[in-house]
Amino acid sequence: SPIDESFINDLLHAPLEDLMPCARDKRDAAHGTRITFSPKVFIPLTMLCRDSCGYCTFAQPPARLESPFLSPEQVLKIAKQGARNGCHEALFTLGEAPEEKYQVARDWLTEHGYASTIEYLVAMCKLVLEETGLLPHANAGALSKEELASLRPFSPSQGMMVETLRHDLAWQPLPRLKRQ
Repeated sequence: SPIDESFINDLLHAPLEDLMPCARDKRDAAHGTRITFSPKVFIPLTMLCRDSCGYCTFAQPPARLESPFLSPEQVLKIAKQGARNGCHEALFTLGEAPEEKYQVARDWLTEHGYASTIEYLVAMCKLVLEETGLLPHANAGALSKEELASLRPFSPSQGMMVETLRHDLAWQPLPRLKRQ
């Protein structure tokens, strides 16, 4: 059933200091007070992307970058620093298939012996896992079944955050907003 418009109006005009305790009580009643997280280090493997999403602030054109991709040495330096600082995951951030749009990305990958960004990502996930013990998490966008399969041995989370893989943390849907 639709929410009463007067209820919405009341919410929109209620002082924040009145809303916060109510929101906290609803959250705690539904989900408790446990907060989970897995400390992670971000590794921007490439900031190039084939897409041009208007909302994206991550992707950059080649002219703004020193190199199309981080080198294995740079990846490992970032990962080791993260491990020293207590991280458990290495979150690889990257754009989708930049080699499809940018010649400089194709050239870099070819010069370094890789056929695609995903092939390079797999190699870097393997390197980080073996050298640091951090669990690689790849935020690689839309992947084919074959690309996912190639990543699977070295990216245990497969697109899921590690804390959601815990058997003792039951997932619960958010309750619908109801007027009291």
